[in-house]
Amino acid sequence: MEKEKKSGKVVIVGRPNVGKSTLFNKLVGKRKAVVEDKPGVTRDRIEDFAKWQDKVFRLVDTGGLMPGEEDFFLPEVRKQVEKELPDADAILFVVDAREGLTPLDEEVAKMLLPYKDKVFVVVNKVDSKKAEQNVYDFYRFPFRGVYPVSSIHGTGLAELLDEVVKTVKTRPREEEEKLKEELKDVPKVALIGRPNVGKSSLFNKIVGEERTIVSPIAGTTVDAIDTLVERNGKKYLFIDTAGVRRPSNVEYGTEFFAVNRTLNAVERADIAVLVIDGKEGVTHQDQRLAGLVARRGKGLVVDVNKADLLPIPPDEAERQVKRRLFFVDYAPVVFTVATTGEGVDNLFSAIDLVWEDYNKQHKTSFVNNCIRKIIRDNPPPHYRGKPTKIYYAFQKKTRPPTIVVITNRLEGWKDHYKKYFVRRLRECLNIHYAPLVLEIEERGEEG
Repeated sequence: MEKEKKSGKVVIVGRPNVGKSTLFNKLVGKRKAVVEDKPGVTRDRIEDFAKWQDKVFRLVDTGGLMPGEEDFFLPEVRKQVEKELPDADAILFVVDAREGLTPLDEEVAKMLLPYKDKVFVVVNKVDSKKAEQNVYDFYRFPFRGVYPVSSIHGTGLAELLDEVVKTVKTRPREEEEKLKEELKDVPKVALIGRPNVGKSSLFNKIVGEERTIVSPIAGTTVDAIDTLVERNGKKYLFIDTAGVRRPSNVEYGTEFFAVNRTLNAVERADIAVLVIDGKEGVTHQDQRLAGLVARRGKGLVVDVNKADLLPIPPDEAERQVKRRLFFVDYAPVVFTVATTGEGVDNLFSAIDLVWEDYNKQHKTSFVNNCIRKIIRDNPPPHYRGKPTKIYYAFQKKTRPPTIVVITNRLEGWKDHYKKYFVRRLRECLNIHYAPLVLEIEERGEEG
């Protein structure tokens, strides 16, 4: 009983036949749950204790969410599952990579939406190239992260458990809430990049400098591998991905799992620092990583590491970087030598610039003044002889700053005009170093 009080609670949820029982048995280290190849048997929840990194937690297998005749799920099954969710520290939403995303998976996801911050999407049965491709379909869910695994072989489970145990409560809730509030305005920074570009050396230099105060943070709101750094009176939370901390022990699909770790790191971050090799310049993979950051609306700093090995002058190197990464032209470029710490001050200055713009908020009146100036100089093009009007605009949110424009017709907004419009908005709103999202909504002609 004492063990139960001190332990966190992790709940396994999913439709039948996705491998929940196999996962349960693997995690508790014994064959307690019955593994069947066919769905259709309603059973009670199964519970046991699991341990990872010296943390003990209760693991609950809720059984399969089976479809009913009138509802997506049998009422008694839904009730059984919903009862377990509110007090869970983590929810493992198990899906099947072989079958891919199904309508039943989408219904389970809807049920889990109220708890999205503690839901881990566990994509099971990732044991083939086709299964790997299906994993990307599950990134549409707004949950804590996507973790490809093979429960039978154990592949990917260490990566999953590393993340899950961080959510197991280890401190009073009041202290957690206080910590969460303190870190609300602290930028979360992820170091990303190809292998061997110097991410690990850069991370060690950042957290190991004498001028920094390093604090390992554990608990439900901040990950144990995250590092809080204080520099020049400002705090930064650096997300150290598993790929930076240690080599992967995954034999099958190693590159695929490494990419997945990067995806999850970017998802959690506010700002990504893309570390590239100064000697090699921007590669196709670097472009893909920059595109990933941009699509997720995250801030970006490009760090040209190994600057002491540049084959060309820094000014020319920066121009080449800007040309190759033209689609993120707002991202500042810095040069570092991670092994000596040269340029690390400039890296922090660039992060500050991005963070300031990433949080900028403007009043609706100011946004509309900007809009009037833009369309006065160059109004949106006509469509089929009719004018494209802008009724008004407003800033919807920050992180990233997002501007919504209400118009009478979407067809008038061609790509070239959108680019012009965003460029002028940046100038007027003074947002130069962060992504600026433009959302255009159509409303009928005003009477």
